[in-house]
Amino acid sequence: MDALEGGFEGLRVASSPDLGYVSVHPEVQEAVRAAVRIFEDMGARVEQADPGFQDPLEIFNIHWYAGAANALRAYGEKLRETMDPGLIEIANEGTEYSALEYLEAVGRRSELAIHMGRFHREYDLLLTPTVPIVAFDAGREVPACSSHRRWTSWTPFTYPFNLTQQPAASVPCGFTSDGLPVGLQIAGTKYEDVLVLRAAHAYQTANPLTDQRPS
Repeated sequence: MDALEGGFEGLRVASSPDLGYVSVHPEVQEAVRAAVRIFEDMGARVEQADPGFQDPLEIFNIHWYAGAANALRAYGEKLRETMDPGLIEIANEGTEYSALEYLEAVGRRSELAIHMGRFHREYDLLLTPTVPIVAFDAGREVPACSSHRRWTSWTPFTYPFNLTQQPAASVPCGFTSDGLPVGLQIAGTKYEDVLVLRAAHAYQTANPLTDQRPS
């Protein structure tokens, strides 16, 4: 708990509104911009800077789908019928990858992690939106109007840092005009979990939003 104190003073912070390739809803953009200004007002040295990688969705999918296939291989067909259909679908797809395809993805994942390690030589933290869209109906994997089928279509800011094994936190940073919540993602370099938590705590202390709830 003591490590949470300290604020932003002197931190080198990169702000990337779209990672260089993500389409972001205008109201999400505005809420995140306002959050970034709070970091600046509290003494952080903020620069707009994209981390400089292309969408790693293919790398993520191979790890995720193959991992699901491996996790479920011990379960019989009867038990699998009781599981989430989307999970079964990606697990089945995961069985189609060859060992060479998987190992290539492992290598590309390592390259991405090295790339982000270099990026964080310049920046202590990276700020992005948590998700690029406004909240949609519960009980769905994707919004009703979406042409995509998987949840990764609306989480392009989060799964890259699962791959790189970086700590990241999402904190509420505002609401849309319809009263729907918007999140700010704070990512740090590998093993700097405490710094990420410290920044999240400092931001929520400065902008608590505790008197508001989503509509």
